[in-house]
Amino acid sequence: MERTLHLLPRHQVFFDLARQMPEVDTTSVETYLLFLRVARDAFAAQQAFYDRFELSEGKIVVLLLLHQAPHYRLTPSALAEAAGVTRGTITGLLAGLERSGLVKRTEHPEDGRMFSIELTSQALDLFEHMLPERFNHIEKFMSTLTEEEQHQLRALLEKMSRGLPALSTS
Repeated sequence: MERTLHLLPRHQVFFDLARQMPEVDTTSVETYLLFLRVARDAFAAQQAFYDRFELSEGKIVVLLLLHQAPHYRLTPSALAEAAGVTRGTITGLLAGLERSGLVKRTEHPEDGRMFSIELTSQALDLFEHMLPERFNHIEKFMSTLTEEEQHQLRALLEKMSRGLPALSTS
């Protein structure tokens, strides 16, 4: 079944207002709103997948950073910096991951006043079955585009990202 992309009702109202203004480039507005729709739906699908494992995007980022770290361990401040979040945010994420049994605190190998966070075997087992499934979902989603179209989309997204400052200027 072919799926037709429609604007969300809240976006449709905005688009209808744009069409009433002759000076507005409605193609740009509609394309932007459709882009938001696809991005929103992709984020929702991603979160639904993570919900099955009682995880959030933030927790996944922390687990992936730890997985890529030497000996699967980092300090909380190094994790916060690498994740681009505050120390307060990382504290909350780590508390939830620790309660879930996916990370544990250990004495820092070089400084006894500090501690490291490391993955548990439960987290490694989770990665073994969760990541292949997630990559499979992404591949299926992207398979609607040819390899050439995926390259074109990446180029267009890079080009669009250069226009982001225009969204926040006054």
